[in-house]
Amino acid sequence: MPVRFQVASDVVRDGLGLELLAEDNRVLAEVFRHDASHRLTVTCFEPDIEFASLELLLLRARDELTPFEDGTTFDPPKLGGRKP
Repeated sequence: MPVRFQVASDVVRDGLGLELLAEDNRVLAEVFRHDASHRLTVTCFEPDIEFASLELLLLRARDELTPFEDGTTFDPPKLGGRKP
């Protein structure tokens, strides 16, 4: 399924989002940068989104949504789980 991306500012939520759009302009998913709390969140608005499309959204969001409004950069990802 061909998709495209769109950056959208949101004053109410105090941040910036990168949206994954379908051919008919429906928003399929969003990565949102919350400037007040320095968090990134992912929301899927449709079921069964292709993995490759979500992967592109996440990779692109890391580049396009950094840094936070105050200049703070993203923390490197940390893996959880049990220690050997």
